[in-house]
Amino acid sequence: MARLDLLRSLLRAGADRARDRIGDVAPLATVQRVVSELRRQRLVIHERALTNVVAHAPDVRAATVTARHGALLVDVAFRDGETVACRFVPESARFAPRGAKELVFRVEPVEALRSARTREVAGALAGAIAHTLWSVALGAREGDDVSGAIVDRDGAEFVRVDLRTVPAVRRAQGKGPSAMILELLELRAIECEDGEIALVVKLPSLGG
Repeated sequence: MARLDLLRSLLRAGADRARDRIGDVAPLATVQRVVSELRRQRLVIHERALTNVVAHAPDVRAATVTARHGALLVDVAFRDGETVACRFVPESARFAPRGAKELVFRVEPVEALRSARTREVAGALAGAIAHTLWSVALGAREGDDVSGAIVDRDGAEFVRVDLRTVPAVRRAQGKGPSAMILELLELRAIECEDGEIALVVKLPSLGG
């Protein structure tokens, strides 16, 4: 199946036929919503969904994630008593064909980067973003643990997350239509608005 043919199926043929083409990975309601949002090239994640994702990360006792003024404000308490309270400011999305699928966040205050727990929280947030961007191929359910991505320091103030290391993304790579979706949907930017984040998606030309 040609990649553009698959994308045309997703965006033009309707959710039922789209799911037939990629397999029964995600619930039909999820496919319907994502196809509708992809047509607008804008996928939305509400802060309550981000809170739920972080709250289900390993060893987390309680969590709150708030989207305000261009940043994600997190307040996370772990079962060992450690806490993370900081802002993640989306700086860039680095996507390349058959290559990088990376997000870069600035962390405020920078002192929060002294804790490995801050990188764990970044990994959980990146997992939520990956599962939303590629939801029709990955198929997470509410309450699933989507953490586990590799997160590295990137200079004094930043962290870099390789979305290819999100466990479900790693499993989907090289597997037919799911792998095609990973390559076709390119994230251009993340916009943090009041109560939600928007993933601005770049689609290849659908002409022909």
